[in-house]
Amino acid sequence: MYAISPREKPAPRNAHNMHDRANVARALAAPGPIVVALSGGGDSTALLHFLTETAGAARLRVAVVDHGLRTGSADDAQRALGFAEHLGVAGQVLTLSGVKTAQASARTARYQALCAYARAQASSVIALGHTRDDQAETVFMRAASGSGWRGLAGMSAFAPAPLWPEGRELMLMRPLLGVRRAALREALAARGAAWLEDPANANPVFERVRVRQRLAALEAEGLDTMRFAAIGERIAPHVAALDAAAADLIARAVRFAAGSIEIESSDWVGTDAVRQRALGVLIMAAGAGEREPRASQLAALCGQMAAPSFKSATLGGTLISRAAGQTRIARDKGVLSGRADGAGPLEPLALPEGVEAVWDGRAALTMKRPGWSVLVEAGAPVLARGEDRLPIEAASPVWLLAERVARELGATPKTWVA
Repeated sequence: MYAISPREKPAPRNAHNMHDRANVARALAAPGPIVVALSGGGDSTALLHFLTETAGAARLRVAVVDHGLRTGSADDAQRALGFAEHLGVAGQVLTLSGVKTAQASARTARYQALCAYARAQASSVIALGHTRDDQAETVFMRAASGSGWRGLAGMSAFAPAPLWPEGRELMLMRPLLGVRRAALREALAARGAAWLEDPANANPVFERVRVRQRLAALEAEGLDTMRFAAIGERIAPHVAALDAAAADLIARAVRFAAGSIEIESSDWVGTDAVRQRALGVLIMAAGAGEREPRASQLAALCGQMAAPSFKSATLGGTLISRAAGQTRIARDKGVLSGRADGAGPLEPLALPEGVEAVWDGRAALTMKRPGWSVLVEAGAPVLARGEDRLPIEAASPVWLLAERVARELGATPKTWVA
């Protein structure tokens, strides 16, 4: 069960000095209300208070996700929603079912629910209560797992939602990354505000809890554990610079076609790091991947592509081929139709009448007639209703490759050749 934390009365803290005002202003300039992901814990409850004071209750909506993984979670979700209602903020409990206890599975289910709720509210931004302590823990965990330098940049203060296509056109805002967890609780106590404590946050079965306990022990011995967060802050500008350079390379050398990507080989010029980053996001978009291929795979492919004898290769669900001075990245037909190794074909997707649906993470389709679906025949998508067939063009496809690449790099696809 959750327990309400005791209230104390330290000196009050001004909300405007407790969060990232620049990104809050950015969120307020975006269309629709800001969705606040509220667990009822001290971090997200403080975030709700600060945003209410800064933006006003009318500009906010609250989403309380109940994973349904423990007894009493539904009651605690209602109590968290009560915190929002007390501040005049409208919200809803999002009850999940069939969620696995693994943290990665629960995280995916949570973001799916938050993205769906944000879309229903016509929101563009989801606000999360991650703190500087969370950032330090994230960098520590990634370093321990052997993450590359991009991973050591930690969490971004303003970034695309981590799911595709569910998170399409949605951003995550983390305005508390500069604030310690303890300071947030002090601010709540100064307001006489209650919050909830989740016993799971003390359960060492979870990696983050073990890391949190280890960092607390190191801090007790005199180590400034916020140096881990500072590492992320120092690396983040280099990540942004690399992404900007990759976007510039794509603007010079890439053309986005219907369902494929074409690279002008003579213009594909840049440092190894820039070409590998650009190639990674291009393959992720064309192959409908959750993430780009591993750095070692991209380095090897870039080496192959640099050779005049390069003809073709497969990676990340794509076929990369070269002819007449152009390199083409397209979906691997074997992935769509099924492979000899036993991998099944892409499942058919029903197309609700008049409602946009995203097929294979690559194309937004809108069918104006009922009963149709999109499936793969002979390695290509077709529209089907019983025995009837229509070309995919009948569903007014909007190919999303440029949009996804731009989203990953923080660029503007309208400036690219299409």
